[in-house]
Parts: sequence; structure tokens; C-alpha cells
Amino acid sequence: MNRPSFTALRPPALTLALVTLLGAALGACTSPDQRRQANLYQDNSTCAGFGASSGSRAHTDCMLAQQSRRDNKQRDALESAALSTQMSKDSLDITRKVRCDRDAKKDREAGLRPRRCD
Repeated sequence: MNRPSFTALRPPALTLALVTLLGAALGACTSPDQRRQANLYQDNSTCAGFGASSGSRAHTDCMLAQQSRRDNKQRDALESAALSTQMSKDSLDITRKVRCDRDAKKDREAGLRPRRCD
């Protein structure tokens, strides 16, 4: 009985994996217009699920609430990213200060002029 070797199966599997990864990467790319249309469709579906008929005041209020929710979520994500960035910078500054203080202490103990840590 002839069985295919592992090396004979590897190229098609590798090709399939690369095609899958490429497809996933390209599928994630959407234009702003496509994203806006997807959001509009999703919001319409959500509002229709709540029972608001298109064109009614309840539908308009629902659509505005969905947009507000999305805007708040985006704002919160941006604020969170900014906070994380600031915390990283502060942590780096503290780490540099601690290292400098440690090196200055070693300099003093060795009888050298300690470096300045500002």
C-alpha cells in the first residue's frame, strides 16, 4: 500500500494556509463607505427588532441612539488608548529614574562623582 509522504502533502497544505490568511487579511479591509453602509444596515436591523417602523419618530430616535452608542464606544476606545499610552510613558520615565538613581548610588559608593538624575 502506497501512502503519500508528509512532504508530498505539505505544499498543498501550506498553499491552503497562505490563501486562507490572505483571504482573511483582505476581508478585514473595508472602505469608510462600506463600513458606514454596514453600520446603517445593522442599525436598521436593530431598530426594526425593537419594533420601530422605518420613517417613524421611534425609528429616528433609535437610529440616533445607535449612532450615539457607536460614537461613545469609539471615543471610549480612543480615551483608553491615550490613557494606556500615557501610563506606558510614565512607567518608562519611572524606570529610567530608578536606573539612574541606582547608577548614581553605585558611582557614589565607588567614590566617583554621581550622575545627575533629573
